[in-house]
Amino acid sequence: MIPREVVHQSLRADLPYFAIASVVFFIGIASLILWRLRSREPLLLWLGALSTLYGLRLFIANDLVRAAAELDPKVQRQVVDCITYFIGIPAVFFFRTWLVSHWRKFLTGLLYAQLAFTPLAIVVGSILGYRGPAMAVNGLIVLTGAFTALLAVVWKFRTEPGAVLLRWTFGLFLVLVVLTNLQLTGGRDIEPIGFLALLIGLTYTAATRAADQEQKLIAVEKELETARRIQTSILPKSLPELNGLRIAARYQPMTAVAGDFYDFLLVDDQRVTLLVADVSGHGVPAALIASMLKVGFAAQKEHARDPAAVLAGLNLSLSGMMGSQFVTAACAFIDLEAQTVTYAGAGHPPSLLIRKDSSEVVELAENGLFLGPFKHATYTNVSTSFTPGDYLLVYTDGIIEATMPDNQPFGSDRLKDFAVVRRSAAPSELVDDLIRKVAGKVQEDDLTVVTAHAS
Repeated sequence: MIPREVVHQSLRADLPYFAIASVVFFIGIASLILWRLRSREPLLLWLGALSTLYGLRLFIANDLVRAAAELDPKVQRQVVDCITYFIGIPAVFFFRTWLVSHWRKFLTGLLYAQLAFTPLAIVVGSILGYRGPAMAVNGLIVLTGAFTALLAVVWKFRTEPGAVLLRWTFGLFLVLVVLTNLQLTGGRDIEPIGFLALLIGLTYTAATRAADQEQKLIAVEKELETARRIQTSILPKSLPELNGLRIAARYQPMTAVAGDFYDFLLVDDQRVTLLVADVSGHGVPAALIASMLKVGFAAQKEHARDPAAVLAGLNLSLSGMMGSQFVTAACAFIDLEAQTVTYAGAGHPPSLLIRKDSSEVVELAENGLFLGPFKHATYTNVSTSFTPGDYLLVYTDGIIEATMPDNQPFGSDRLKDFAVVRRSAAPSELVDDLIRKVAGKVQEDDLTVVTAHAS
């Protein structure tokens, strides 16, 4: 049991350091929480690690804590020393992340030195007992890194907000560290005061950068939302209505904007052409090309009865405008009067034609080259009957490539089985069930499916 007067005396003597340790430790934990929950700004991660370790070291180094925990003084010193050796790692990471290129090169070398030194110092200084040399080398590395960082701060920050604060807090920290190491402070360790001052500057720097990144993130999110609305607007607002044909379509992007696209050209009340396309890649670049497809497809109305000509026209309009990207597409012309469907593809998964009252599935696999890379690519049509009760299923590769609970792709065979089993369902129910079946907990690609059911 520690005598009460000893506790009171220790508290009075060490209260400022308890306060500093508490503030430093709290800032560290808060920085780590902010990094984890929102910003993912690496400066907050390294600031949090640095501050948490330093605050923990201050707590453990206190004699009252040692007595209350009944720690052996040797064990206490070893634990404090080990934390001291580790503290330099997040500190170097912080400045290496933050500073410009030529300073980063030097700090990268210092980081490698710190990473190599830390385990060696623990073995030599804490386990083998050569504490003096280990601490001397650690102090040299710390001072080298600190002076380098201070020079970089003075060089980099001239007119930026917070320049004066960071220079003064860094300078004060170095002065107090030197005074403590030269034993010019009357036996008092005033380094924690300097670290607290430095922490104020570092916290301001990290918080400013995190806030700036947050503003940029908000701006990007707003731009993506605008892009999403624009992309949604290029999809048909309503589905074609023809006597004897029921059409359903579902589109579920993997991200806010995507590269899948579908559209229709209504020829008359007995004929319609549908297009389903998939732009390579994801995100805004793919969405921009999908917007180009909207314009290009509308321009092919005079060729609506000839899917091969539609694809050739789209290919010509996209050629030379897509860089390394490309488009796969499936185009089908449905003629209810002639009871036929004419189909052409461009590197796209085969569409499926399910016959009424049977398990027969016809693959429409007439395929040419991708759209875009080959300016003079040609395409051919294939025609087959399309009688009442039949339905056509056109989709993008996200459907058959979706990973199932057995860690295998959904695949074309499972898609055929699904289509046969659900052939009597209403078109809207069929596409909804298919999307639900393949979407899974983690969607790996854009999903688009269009079905046309002759009735």
